[in-house]
Amino acid sequence: MATELVRRVLKHNQSSLRAYELLGHIMEKEASYRDASDQYERAWKLCHCNTAATGYRLAFNYLKAKRYVEAVEVCLQILEKDPEYPKIKKDILEKARAALRP
Repeated sequence: MATELVRRVLKHNQSSLRAYELLGHIMEKEASYRDASDQYERAWKLCHCNTAATGYRLAFNYLKAKRYVEAVEVCLQILEKDPEYPKIKKDILEKARAALRP
């Protein structure tokens, strides 16, 4: 039901950052990390890669979807703008980098 409502919002307003974030959150809760990362990626592009919280969720879902290179790239973009962003280094960046090493 919630997914239908969010999709209805997007049908009328495809530039709704919050709608993409909500859809990503719903898919993340359903453990559909690849689909969630697609939605968060749309939100990330809409905010011009400036909202650290959206970037964090995107990187997290990339990590869960085993898209490690993309996760590292988003983490580095966030840390470039906000070097003290809480927990992103430990929670995502280090894990993604470790997964890339044999």
